[in-house]
Amino acid sequence: MPNAAEAAFREELRRAGLPCRGSLARLLTLLRGAEDTHLGLAEVMRIATAAGLTATPIELARQLETLASHGLLGRVPTTAAEPVFDTVPEPHAHLVYEATGQTVDLHVSPETLLAILRQVLLEHADAVDVLVRVRSRSA
Repeated sequence: MPNAAEAAFREELRRAGLPCRGSLARLLTLLRGAEDTHLGLAEVMRIATAAGLTATPIELARQLETLASHGLLGRVPTTAAEPVFDTVPEPHAHLVYEATGQTVDLHVSPETLLAILRQVLLEHADAVDVLVRVRSRSA
């Protein structure tokens, strides 16, 4: 199965106009196989080092930005100092718990998302910030 997944990731890179072999392909494979889907540079560095992928933090940051700008990674809206990347690039909602730093994916219908938001606002009206990001559409 790992070969099928790697082939799928290489095809995604090819469709995005990026090299489908080498360190970028290996990084995408590592990230898509990571346990957590929301990763900052420090976590990506740890994953890459553990897998034997040698790259400097600057090189990894550049590769992450390349993958995100081509739609192969998402960016999580955050107040953190460093960007947080999402290995699930399709648009979806998130709940971010500031106290624990936990980010939870919400793959739900618009109706369910509104119900969740309504409930959270009822329970914690004075402790909720809402950010709505409208992504630009690719041509």
